[in-house]
Amino acid sequence: MNVTSIHFKIMYCLRRNVYSTSELAQILNISEFKAKRYLKDLECLFEEESIENIHNKINKVPKIIEKLRKKQSFTPEERQMYVILKFLKADIINLSQISEEIGVTRRTLTNDLNELKEILEKFHLEIKNLTRYGIILEGKESDKRSFFNLYLIKISIEQKYLPKAFDGIFQKFQELKKEYNVYNIVKEMLTFMNIQDNTFAFLNLELKSYISILRKEYQDFSTDIKIEEVEEDRKFREFLKKTKLYTNFEINLIIETSRKQYKGNLMNLYPEKTIEAEKLIRFIGESTKTDIKITKELLARIMLIIIVRDYKIEFNINEFYIFNNAIGKAYLIPYKKISELLKEYFEEIDSFDLASLAMTFLTNIYLDNQNKIEKVKDIAIVYNFLHRDMIIDLCEDIGLKRDEQMYKLISTFDFEEYLMKNNPKVVIAFEDIDFSKYNIEDRLVEFNFPITKYDKLKLKPFLENV
Repeated sequence: MNVTSIHFKIMYCLRRNVYSTSELAQILNISEFKAKRYLKDLECLFEEESIENIHNKINKVPKIIEKLRKKQSFTPEERQMYVILKFLKADIINLSQISEEIGVTRRTLTNDLNELKEILEKFHLEIKNLTRYGIILEGKESDKRSFFNLYLIKISIEQKYLPKAFDGIFQKFQELKKEYNVYNIVKEMLTFMNIQDNTFAFLNLELKSYISILRKEYQDFSTDIKIEEVEEDRKFREFLKKTKLYTNFEINLIIETSRKQYKGNLMNLYPEKTIEAEKLIRFIGESTKTDIKITKELLARIMLIIIVRDYKIEFNINEFYIFNNAIGKAYLIPYKKISELLKEYFEEIDSFDLASLAMTFLTNIYLDNQNKIEKVKDIAIVYNFLHRDMIIDLCEDIGLKRDEQMYKLISTFDFEEYLMKNNPKVVIAFEDIDFSKYNIEDRLVEFNFPITKYDKLKLKPFLENV
């Protein structure tokens, strides 16, 4: 039996709660038939006969998941990712050598790469066979870098669940991060862009930096283009040149992205998405018989989720969110109702976007102002891909008031640096983040969507010590 990333995703779910087969299928965006098959595999692995027993065993022996990672096999998509990472360092690669590394035949890898043809065409790229030498990725260097950026985003999102063979690339990124001072360079870029701790923006810029470093020897006419001289961007442009990390292609792309996506008006940039967001708000309002006021803030938050969702669908990027099913019916019923309405509205949506949209609407429909916690300090709220405004809403749900300096919002990219200078009494997370390397288990509190007034009780042991 092959143990794959899907098995590990189910294990991480069951580590949190006991879920039914249908709930697991919903969380992971797979069919109930597949969910049953994977659960049957886990029953054999754990020598347990029920979901509850698997949940109990994982919590009784927490290191069992890490031990099983040594037996993890690649899925077809992960094999594609692995080959693409090889292309990141060299235009010509040996497929036979890679097949030996990951334990599959050369024919299997060839078939996997054939499945990439459609996506490669979108980037005007093609993989060709050189018989004696291996295979080559053909196309303009600028298109290759855009393609690598897409797949590194996919790999970063899946990092926690990938086979151990991928650990090497993330270790390499950590080395490049220190050697080239990437962290501080990206933070400075975000300052020029006037962006406050946008994790997607940070990830995108960080990955562009690694690609530019690793592909330094592979430049052509498409990367050596004329830099657009716009006066308002002069200081930003000079900063990017001074780093000596980026080609003219990256400099133009970073500045253009900053000007359009981050400094521009979202509703003017995407008028069709504005209309779609307004339609969705009216649909949820009418279906729940609720008068939801269409504000610019609400529109922008829903538009961002829709834009990211469309991008993920186009390039087969799938995120999931571990849904909290251990809550009171007063919250569970409306949450599930809105989730069902959203699934009815969208033909395709992953559980992360589903949870984000459902909570966005719940926040606007139910404003629970009854949670009161005395003013506290030294709390770090660590986030990954959730919108900062949503995190502030979630903090209010557990009684942490905004604008009173009760807590500090820390991006996962900043957390290691933050811990070097600070010693928070409590670390709170609303996402499934891997904190294993930080040794903070005794002060870590993890929440799941949707947050309820009962969840604040998780903080009680810590509040007594603050």
